[in-house]
Amino acid sequence: MTATDESERRLAEALQARARGTGGRGTTRPGRPVSLRSGTSTGTALLLALLGGTALGAALALLSLLAPGVLLPLG
Repeated sequence: MTATDESERRLAEALQARARGTGGRGTTRPGRPVSLRSGTSTGTALLLALLGGTALGAALALLSLLAPGVLLPLG
């Protein structure tokens, strides 16, 4: 067996082990769990933006119904 045959055999074994999910040297370890950041999450920020837009829309609708002519016409 030549050195090339030996290296090809080791490469084939390593690829098979990687495909099976087992491994020896050179395998990656599972990552550490990511801790959640304290503070405002993206979901909370989106919810606040939705509520703010709803309040602004309701205020403009009430203003246009209760005091016609106060808001400028759009077109």
